[in-house]
Amino acid sequence: MKRGSHGPVLILSAFDPELVSVRRALRRAEIPLSKVVCVAAGIGAIDAGVGAAHAVAVCRPRLVLFIGTAGSYAAGTPLGSVVIARRVLLASTAVTRGDGYLPDPMVTLVNTDARLRRALLAAGRPAAVAADVATPLAITTSAALARRLAKTTGAGAENLELFAVARAAHPAGVPFGAVLGISNIVGPRAHADWLRHQAPATQVASEVVLAFLSRGVLAPIAPARRATVPRPR
Repeated sequence: MKRGSHGPVLILSAFDPELVSVRRALRRAEIPLSKVVCVAAGIGAIDAGVGAAHAVAVCRPRLVLFIGTAGSYAAGTPLGSVVIARRVLLASTAVTRGDGYLPDPMVTLVNTDARLRRALLAAGRPAAVAADVATPLAITTSAALARRLAKTTGAGAENLELFAVARAAHPAGVPFGAVLGISNIVGPRAHADWLRHQAPATQVASEVVLAFLSRGVLAPIAPARRATVPRPR
């Protein structure tokens, strides 16, 4: 199977509950596993990166989508909205506080595929917005730290797995995109808000993915330019 042309669409998430709606809809539509494969890669950056790399190697997909939830840093990404990731940034609270640094050879930024991003935005109107997404190692519970992360990264939202998944998908040379339902405001109420809004946030993200898939995406497509990782300075 030629990678990037006739492989399946690989849909990744952090854990199985974020794939329930997509899997149910795919079964109703009788979409075979040769067309779409759904995999829970793992929770947190380390496990998600390992799980995503394994899934990409096994499935040899033609494109990779990550679906999940995210916390919002910005007023432009309110609860109930859907973020289509634009740039995905590795965030360090130690760097943000001035207590550490990331060495120059380290990759800290991945750009999602522009054509795929536009298609996802079109499928997600009017709820979907494009935004940069930061991946810290831990969930941010301080409102002050959230403001500093938003300022230093320029991100509108944070998700614990996205950067690792984007890096794992990159060597495959296939389009990569991400659809995230906003489940909470980053800060002291993040966990309580997530518990309350995780299910509807996942549902609205799933609806965008399903709308995207319904637009002829499952027909054979030619490889697009891979998501880019800027060279270290």
